[in-house]
Amino acid sequence: QSQAMASSSREEEEAQCEVCVRSERFKFNAAHFVAFKGYRERLHGHNYTAAVRLMGPTSAADGYVIDFGEVKSVVRQVCAELNERFLCPANSDALVIRDEGPNVTLKCEDGAFFSIPRHDCAMLPIVHSTAEELAALLWRRIVDAFGLDRLQARGIAAIEVSVAEAPSQEARYLRPVSSYASASAQNCQPTSVSSHCAAFAVPPPS
Repeated sequence: QSQAMASSSREEEEAQCEVCVRSERFKFNAAHFVAFKGYRERLHGHNYTAAVRLMGPTSAADGYVIDFGEVKSVVRQVCAELNERFLCPANSDALVIRDEGPNVTLKCEDGAFFSIPRHDCAMLPIVHSTAEELAALLWRRIVDAFGLDRLQARGIAAIEVSVAEAPSQEARYLRPVSSYASASAQNCQPTSVSSHCAAFAVPPPS
């Protein structure tokens, strides 16, 4: 009987739980257009929504994988930083972007030209403002906001972030926490065009 109990205890320790947090407040309304070599969308917008899944063991101390309230607070803050902004892909290989003076200017391959007040822009270190790259971007921002050490101390194994442009279309980014190095650990220096949004950094490919 004691061996059975010990075996059961080990199985419980090795078991992983999953929590998924969605909220009506995990949203941001933003404008964007996707551009790559030879193609550009028209400027348009979405009512984006986000969700987060975290995988890890249940803590013996409090019974949580992680407190839902903490997750909600972090994700709301990340979404607020993008709300009512133009999502500017500062690392674009198809746009000429200038962040000088009161406006950010974008020149496109097809000759289109945009001039947008800087405070209305979220200058993001991504190449394309797709839902896929936004999900990866939010993943890192969420991990940095929690703190890598804290997540690892709780045994969080992986996090998935989803970003939806509409109820019927979303992108999901799933990555093990152990594969990530924080921006401070990497001593990353943001590019000048995206310096005021340096917290949003897409993790390098593993």
